[in-house]
Amino acid sequence: MPQCQTCGSQVPEHADVCPDCGMEMKNAPPSTPGIPPPPSAPVPTPRPASPPAPAPVGSARVVLKRGGTLTSESFPVWERVVLGRFDPDTGPVDIDLGALPEAVYVSRRHAEMWHDTAGQWFIKDLGAGNGTFVRAQGHAQFQRVTGEQAINSGDEIALGNARFEFHVG
Repeated sequence: MPQCQTCGSQVPEHADVCPDCGMEMKNAPPSTPGIPPPPSAPVPTPRPASPPAPAPVGSARVVLKRGGTLTSESFPVWERVVLGRFDPDTGPVDIDLGALPEAVYVSRRHAEMWHDTAGQWFIKDLGAGNGTFVRAQGHAQFQRVTGEQAINSGDEIALGNARFEFHVG
């Protein structure tokens, strides 16, 4: 019975590949009964697998709500963004809400949104005068954001009286 030159396993006579390591057997010399096979090359020790890369986070967005109804005004949210209004003294923000009629309730640097490596999204109030609030999907009351608050797709976000619905994907 032939022996695999890679791992040293005994391989069935007409096999094309070694059943243990998958090495092609086409060029393997036949074994001769009574003569020991040549010493096999050392089998390399497999390297430990690298930790898996974080799952990609789908696109996210906040959609403006007026009168309890979603509008067509949508703002893309990426890895880490600041929501607010442009100001010539403090400069631009990532998501400029200044053109909206609701902007009178939005501070220049109102809130920050980001996701962690597991894909969980968060929001944090940046000291806005009118506050940042979250109403989890299916809940009746808004809760004031007082630190880092986890948010999920479908949750409603209020920057002062400006309301948005958060969506992932």
